[in-house]
Amino acid sequence: MVVEEIIAAVVPGLTTRVVDSVEQLHHIEPAGVDLVVSDLVLPNSKPAEVIDLVSQRFANSLRIFFTALGDAKIERQVANSGALLLSKSQHYKELMVQVQAFLKRDSVNLNSISQRNEFQSLIQMPGSPKPLTIKQAQVMEQVSLGRTGKEIAKILGMSPDTVNAHIKEAFGRLGVQNRGEAVSNYSVARKLAARLHGEAALAHLQPNAD
Repeated sequence: MVVEEIIAAVVPGLTTRVVDSVEQLHHIEPAGVDLVVSDLVLPNSKPAEVIDLVSQRFANSLRIFFTALGDAKIERQVANSGALLLSKSQHYKELMVQVQAFLKRDSVNLNSISQRNEFQSLIQMPGSPKPLTIKQAQVMEQVSLGRTGKEIAKILGMSPDTVNAHIKEAFGRLGVQNRGEAVSNYSVARKLAARLHGEAALAHLQPNAD
């Protein structure tokens, strides 16, 4: 989805979930979700119901709605909910401007998200000044299992661009330049953390642990 590309470019590292159905909404765990993107027209549901459900379930997340409708009442409802409404007919540059303005307006929420994403894990390469963040460690755990970027994105509920951003940042903290070296150093750091803190303390490496 285009909006995911824009978000990844404007604020890398956000955990974004795209909603395709009301059923999916009920199965997404709100904890750890930074931003929710939803079409206003979902199967077996009215736009007003979608707005209410997303706003209630993801009250602590940023919310963006897409629509092809031109309903002033719906536009007011979205605005009153604190979300952003984007038109499917808009060009990429127009969408970029609106998303940037929305994220700038919600800078307080973004700061909170940034701080949460920077929570440190127990994975630290000897000699490195910083441990991996929880998000970076979760991604590297999946990389070490041989999974592709797309597979990791699906497992962790991130966009592929966000996964790549975390991997790139992890390279620096692990002191490596490619995936092979990253997996090797991550394995060393993980074993050290398990020895020092116990395997149970590494539960934060699993999906949805944060």
